[in-house]
Amino acid sequence: MTIVRNSVRARGVALLVVMLMVFAMAVIVGAFAYTMRIEGRLAMRTQSEGDLEWMGRSGVEMAKWVLSISRQVPGEQAYDGLNQFWAGGPGPTNLLENVFEGVSLIDVPLGDGTISVHIIDTDRKLNINTVAQRSPKLLELILQICGAVGTDSADSVTAIRDWVDPDDQSGPGASAESDFYLGLDPPYVAKNGPIDDISELLKIRGITPELYWGPRGRGVGTGSALGTAQFGKVTDLGQSVAGTVGLVDVFCAISAGQVNINTAPFSVLVLACGGNENMARNIVEQRSGLDQQEGTWDDTPARSMGEIARLQGAPLAPDQATPMATFSVSSSTFEIQVEARLGPLHRRFTALVRRVGSRDMPILTFRRD
Repeated sequence: MTIVRNSVRARGVALLVVMLMVFAMAVIVGAFAYTMRIEGRLAMRTQSEGDLEWMGRSGVEMAKWVLSISRQVPGEQAYDGLNQFWAGGPGPTNLLENVFEGVSLIDVPLGDGTISVHIIDTDRKLNINTVAQRSPKLLELILQICGAVGTDSADSVTAIRDWVDPDDQSGPGASAESDFYLGLDPPYVAKNGPIDDISELLKIRGITPELYWGPRGRGVGTGSALGTAQFGKVTDLGQSVAGTVGLVDVFCAISAGQVNINTAPFSVLVLACGGNENMARNIVEQRSGLDQQEGTWDDTPARSMGEIARLQGAPLAPDQATPMATFSVSSSTFEIQVEARLGPLHRRFTALVRRVGSRDMPILTFRRD
């Protein structure tokens, strides 16, 4: 009887050991399968990142094609406006000559994914380098409208001019050259050259996040008050822009140096006109056409430099003259935003291109956002 009991007990222990070994093997196999699955996903994502970048670059090339063709449309070679296809407008209204008929920049199929392309000219904003070097009074006025008070605006003008000038000698007022910035934590030196990215302003003495971002920097709202939608009904043209915009809303770093009077939003026009809101309002109303809609078929933009006066309206009296930026009717530099989608993955890329001729458009920068 004892022998039988011992035999049963031994078989029970052996069965338990076998079950534990099977369980352990199952755990090991499961962990291995999970690891392989993760590695497979990582490998697929790594490959997809490369595909997404090429999709982004393809979107940039598509935008360059659109900008090139726009320069060849009869009657539109000399100006850039919100009614043109590249800017989201209808393009040529004559269907026989509308080369963009059937072309879309939204959800364009590409391989196994899609891309959406958005083109914005940087010439719709004031060029910070041009204004700083040539129009210090206008720069001070803009700083005041954006929220700088008292001597802060004059000191900030000096600091910006010190940042972009080629030497390391401080101008009058608050010191804003390398001797000041090297005392910060972390230390850095003054640029002593043109601003390449508008975010550089945040490195300059006196430029606070509140000045740079406007209401967003003060925790008020999430967007800038441009006074008019990019493509839509003209609105809020009677509202003062003082304190409603930041430097990032009205300045760019790379452009031809002149403001495109056909594409600049209301707030930029106000500042470009030296704070004259009546003139800015007249520009928007005149270029919007009868329907007062920006970017529609009946827009009447300035097609030549001679038509700028038509948009501006009555000239200022000598005693009312204020510092003004120089206007143009065309744009030379464009920011191209590409949204690339590949399955569940989504990436955004931004490129800056310079249109030298109808076909020559070098890419100045390309980055993943």
